[in-house]
Amino acid sequence: MVFAVLPLFITAGLGAPVIAVGVVEGVADGSSALVKLWSGWYSDRIAWRKRLAAGGYGTTVFALGLLIAVGSWPQVLVARALAWMGRGLRQPIRSAMLAGSVRKEDLGKAFGFHEALDTAGALLGPAIAFLLLATGHGFRTVFAIALIPGILCVTLFAIVTRDPRRQTVKPEAPPGPLPPTFWRLMAPVAVFGVGNFASAFFTLRAAQMLRPELGEAAAVSGAVAFYLFHNAVGAAISFPGGWLADRIGKVPVLASAYLTFAVACVVGLAGHGWLAVAPMAVFLGAQNPVVSSVEGSLASSLVDERRLGTAFGILNGINGAGDLASSVAAGALWTFVSPVAALGFGAALSVLAAAALWRAAPAR
Repeated sequence: MVFAVLPLFITAGLGAPVIAVGVVEGVADGSSALVKLWSGWYSDRIAWRKRLAAGGYGTTVFALGLLIAVGSWPQVLVARALAWMGRGLRQPIRSAMLAGSVRKEDLGKAFGFHEALDTAGALLGPAIAFLLLATGHGFRTVFAIALIPGILCVTLFAIVTRDPRRQTVKPEAPPGPLPPTFWRLMAPVAVFGVGNFASAFFTLRAAQMLRPELGEAAAVSGAVAFYLFHNAVGAAISFPGGWLADRIGKVPVLASAYLTFAVACVVGLAGHGWLAVAPMAVFLGAQNPVVSSVEGSLASSLVDERRLGTAFGILNGINGAGDLASSVAAGALWTFVSPVAALGFGAALSVLAAAALWRAAPAR
């Protein structure tokens, strides 16, 4: 709910330049990346990793609540960074718990199902935000209402979930380094991460593409509708994408998802109006949850269970560092050159990442 309207709140609500969106997104992702590296490593060495993850969920909810009172974009940056540090605390642990709960041959389906539910939530939240904005409510009302599902999420994770690892015995420090196949996978993941800038830029691009036809106010609502639609596509395709990865191999599915992001960028830089915004939403929505779920399932298939937290900390840390670089680079290109330059940058690196993945990654 919050992230559907946050770039619009920064630019339209607070009057900040587009580069501020890149700085906010990049700093948040960079701070999250650092926390992920530590959280993943530490969680393999403690018996109470679930409680640590629950604390991460609580930190995110608290930080997003701060957005209700902010008055400038640097204050947004602080709240957003704190929220994503909470995400960094919980994400490697949650992924390791999920990977340890299923057989290796079902990892694609498990991560795909998780991403489908996650994306469905990202669909329902923006739908509520769209209705609130369309009926005359402000951004801060959206932020306040978003606290309700956030508090519910923390409560359910703390009460309902179970750690598949035996909690009566303190885990031993995992022996030895991670396997070379894992590190070979990290190279194309890093390249794609640098090119895969935040979907907030696509939301801004959708508003730009719609403004000549609809006017300012309707273009803002249309941009939120774009966010809704691409999340609907993601929710629909995530589980089938995971199932397909288990059937034909994770590498071809992941490489195809990288290329799909490149296509979304090309549509965004060349198209205008609804006839371009709609397919841009389809391509963007089709790749995002598939990339996340298949990267996770492929990485977890390469390491043993005792080192899953460390592996996911590294994977998520590399993605977070890539998000920092991509968001700042895209924001700078968008502001000082043109949106076309930012979109071309993303397309080029996505194609390069797909080629590197085919060449270097294991056939799993």
